[in-house]
Amino acid sequence: MSNPGPAITTSIHPQLVNSNQAIRLLAVQQGVNLNQTGDTVIPVINTTTYSVANVVLTNASTSITSAQIGVFSGANKGGTAIVTTTSISALTSSTVVDQLTVASTALQTSQNLYLNVVTAQGAPATADAYVYGYDFSQSS
Repeated sequence: MSNPGPAITTSIHPQLVNSNQAIRLLAVQQGVNLNQTGDTVIPVINTTTYSVANVVLTNASTSITSAQIGVFSGANKGGTAIVTTTSISALTSSTVVDQLTVASTALQTSQNLYLNVVTAQGAPATADAYVYGYDFSQSS
């Protein structure tokens, strides 16, 4: 019997990066409720100091027509506005990927990011949020 190759595990967790020279997944939250205003906590994964480079939404459960969101380093739109309040109407189906404009790439140390739904969709709607950036916790 021939060797089938190495076992591969796929997950949403980041690979360990020993350098701050690579963009990696910093945080993820699946199934964010876009029909309820307020915060959804997005836990930061395995880093103490980081800079957000990209915030991506995808896998919308329906066409998003009216929801508006922002991403912040503190609860209730507090701390640094990483993504200022913006419409996410580009999410028209589960296959669309919407890369949001990042307003601040300042170094962050918060272990949670907060996706704040400022304006609700008005009907049941969810999407997945992915935050990518530079991990500076390995810097010496």
